Amino acid sequence: MRQYIRHPTSIPIHVFCASTHALPVEAQNLSAGGLCFLTEEAVPIGSLVEFSIPVVKPSYRGEGIVVWQHEQAPHVFEVGMRFISDDDYFRTRMVEQVCCIEEYRQNLEALGKHLNTEEAAKEWIAKFAAKFDDELQ
Repeated sequence: MRQYIRHPTSIPIHVFCASTHALPVEAQNLSAGGLCFLTEEAVPIGSLVEFSIPVVKPSYRGEGIVVWQHEQAPHVFEVGMRFISDDDYFRTRMVEQVCCIEEYRQNLEALGKHLNTEEAAKEWIAKFAAKFDDELQ
C-alpha cells in the first residue's frame, strides 16, 4: 500500500548519478516519499543519486536512492527514487508548493496564458511565495 500520495508533475529537476554526471531527466510524479522520472540511461537499483528542484524556494537539494526501474522503450527508463532525508516537513512543503505552482499554471492555461512550468514557478513565487510561507507557520 502506498504511504504517500503521488502528484503528477513536469517540474524541472536535475539528477546526478554517483556525483559524476548529470542525467537528462523528465519528472513524472512527486510525493513526500520520493520522485519518479524518465531518463535515457539505466540507473541501477540501489544507486545513490543527488538531485535538485530549482523551481521551489528555497531551492530543494537532496539525495535519494533508486528503489525501482522499468525500461519503457529502448533507451527510455522510468526510475523511482526514495528521498533519504528525514526532513518530512520540508519535503511535504516542497510537494505542496509544486502542486500550487502546477495548479496556477493550469489556471492560467485555461485563461489563455501559456507558460511553461519554470515560467509559472517564477511568476507564482513572485506573487504568492511569501503568503504560502505565512500560511505554513
